[in-house]
Amino acid sequence: MPGLLLDPASDLWADWGLLGAPDPSRLSAEQAAPGLFRDFIREAYPSYAFHTWAERLIALLQSVADGQLNRLIVCCPPRLGKSLLVSKLFPAYWVSRYPSRFCAIASYSAELAYAHSREARHYIRACGHALSKDSTAVGNWLTPERGGCIAAGVRGPFTGKGYALGIIDDPYKGPEDANSAGQRQKLIEWFQSVWLTRAEPGAPRGPLRWGVAGEGQREGLEEGRPGARSAAQVVVLTRWHQDDLIGWLLQQESGDAPQHWHVLNLPATCEPPEQQLSFPSTCTLEPDWRQPGEPLCPERFPLTELEQIRIRAGSYWWNALYQQRPSPAEGLLFQRQWLRRAQGQQTVSPLVLSCDLSFKGGEGNDYCGFVLLGLHSDCSSCHPAADARAQGLQLHRSAALLPPPASSPAQAATGPAAGEAAGGAITVLWSQHQRLDLPGVVKFLTHTLADLNQRGLTPDAVLVEDAANGPAVCQLLQRQIPGLIAVRPAGSKVSRAHAVAPLLEAGQLGFQAGNDALITELLGFPNAAHDDLVDAFCQGVIWLQNRHWRGQGKAPPRPLLFSR
Repeated sequence: MPGLLLDPASDLWADWGLLGAPDPSRLSAEQAAPGLFRDFIREAYPSYAFHTWAERLIALLQSVADGQLNRLIVCCPPRLGKSLLVSKLFPAYWVSRYPSRFCAIASYSAELAYAHSREARHYIRACGHALSKDSTAVGNWLTPERGGCIAAGVRGPFTGKGYALGIIDDPYKGPEDANSAGQRQKLIEWFQSVWLTRAEPGAPRGPLRWGVAGEGQREGLEEGRPGARSAAQVVVLTRWHQDDLIGWLLQQESGDAPQHWHVLNLPATCEPPEQQLSFPSTCTLEPDWRQPGEPLCPERFPLTELEQIRIRAGSYWWNALYQQRPSPAEGLLFQRQWLRRAQGQQTVSPLVLSCDLSFKGGEGNDYCGFVLLGLHSDCSSCHPAADARAQGLQLHRSAALLPPPASSPAQAATGPAAGEAAGGAITVLWSQHQRLDLPGVVKFLTHTLADLNQRGLTPDAVLVEDAANGPAVCQLLQRQIPGLIAVRPAGSKVSRAHAVAPLLEAGQLGFQAGNDALITELLGFPNAAHDDLVDAFCQGVIWLQNRHWRGQGKAPPRPLLFSR
C-alpha cells in the first residue's frame, strides 16, 4: 500500500519500497548546499562551548572540508578538547558531506582510535545521516553510498584501505614512547610505508591553500592537475619531544618535496613575538590573536591554574607539553653533562665583556645579552713554595709560614654551575640580558663597567658584533665606551656555537654561580626562545681563543691589544 511504503517507520530505506526508485525529497537534500561545520557541531553537540581557540580550529577544519586546505598541523596543550573537535566531530561532519569517501583515524592504540570512531558514528547519526546496515562496526562503519570511517592504532592494519581524509591524533602513548628513539623511528617508518601509501589521489573540490601569499602560495589549482588533489592530512599532537612526528614533518620541509603544512601552534600562555617558534618558510603559521602572557583558554585553564601546572610539571615538561617547545633535558647542541663548576682560587686575566646588542627596546624586540668571561693564567709558579715543589725540593716546615699567593676579586672565579668537575681554561663570571634601545645600551654599559670596576672586575675589552649593528653605531659606541672592540663575526650563530661546543665538552669552560639564564639558553639552543646570551658567550670564547689562547704554550704568550 502506498501509505505504508511512504511511512518512515516501515520504509527505512526511503526508496518508496522499490529498488532504485528515486526519492524526490532525498534527492533535493543531497543537491542542497552542505552546512557549515559550526552548524553541525551545534546540532550534534548542543552544549559545546565555542571558545576562541576552538573557533580558530573550527575555521581551519572548515577549510579542510571545503578543499581549500590540504595539510594541517595542530599543536596544543593536553585536556583542551582538541580530540573532540578533530577526531570525533569533524570526521562525522566530513563523511556527511562526502558520503562516498573514506576518513581514516589513527592514534597510539586501536582502542583510542576506535573510541574516536565510535563517537564520530554517534554524531553523524545524531544529525540524521543514515549508515549502512551491513557495516556499523566502530573500526569500520559505512554510509549507504559506501563511504565511511576506518580507525586503527598507529602501526595498525590499514593495508588494503584508502582514505581521502587522514587524521593522526596523539600517536605517542606517553613520555617513554616519545623519548624512545626506536619507537619514534618505528612510527616514522609506519607513516612513510603504510599511512601515506593509503592516501587516495583525489580530494574534495575547492582551491587548495598551500603557502603564504607571495611566498609559494598556490590557490585555485585546476581540477585534475597532477599532484594537486591528494588526500587531506590533519596531524594533531601535544608535543613530547623535539624529534616527534611533527618535528620530523617540519624537518622534511627542507627536502625536495615540501608539503606546505599550515600550522596552528597554541602554547598555553602566549609568548612575545621574539620568543615564538620559527617554522620552515614552506609552512604557513596561523597568527596568535593573544597578548603576551594571555592564557589560551581562560574558561578552562586560568592563569592561576596554569601557574600551578607549571610548578608541578617542571620547566622541561611545561615547555614541551604546554608551550609546544620541546627540548631534551640533557640539552641539544650543548649537553648538560658538559657544564662544569669553576672551582678553586684561579687567576683570571684578561677579562672580556662580550655583548650581543639589539637597539630596539620594546617588549616585542630582542634582548641585549652581556657575558663577562675570564681567561685563566697559572701563577702558581710565582709562589716560592710551589716553585720549590715543582723542582722536587723538600720544603722546611717554615714554608708553612709563607703567605699564600695574593688574589684579587678579579682573580677569584669560584662557584657552582652544573656538574662537579673543576672548571676549565675560560670561566663565565657573570651574564645578564636586558631589552634596551641605543641610549639604554650606552647607559647600561656605562653603569655596568663602573660597577665591575668597583668590584675589581674591570674588563680589558668590550666586544660588540660589528655586522649586525653597522659601522656608524659601532663608532658611536666606541666614543662612549672605553675599550670597545667591534668584532666581525664569522659564520652564523649556529656555526659559531658548533665551534665552541668541543671546548665545552673537553672541560675547558667553567661557570660561576648566577649564570642560570645562560645555562638554560645553552641547553635549549638552537630551539630556545632566546639566544642572545649564547651568541654573546660564543663570541667571547672564540675571541679569547683566537687572540690569546692559541698563543699560549712553551713560547711566551703574545701581548693583547684592546683598542684600535
